[in-house]
Amino acid sequence: MRIQNHETRLSTRESEVIELIVQECSTKEIAQRLYISDETVKSHRKKIMQKLQVRNVAGIVREALLQNLLAKYSLAS
Repeated sequence: MRIQNHETRLSTRESEVIELIVQECSTKEIAQRLYISDETVKSHRKKIMQKLQVRNVAGIVREALLQNLLAKYSLAS
């Protein structure tokens, strides 16, 4: 599952964080998988929320689906 950077400009790391959020990984699990600190994960999540203009993780998942940022989960026919 790869994140596609269409209209929303996401860094590669931000895309990786979204992939793991969609897989229901916790902050600690994301940090371990990406070899970064919990605080760095929180920073990436905050930047993602700003870029997608959402308030929480559910909003990240919703916008990732609506904007077809997740190729595997595309809602478009």
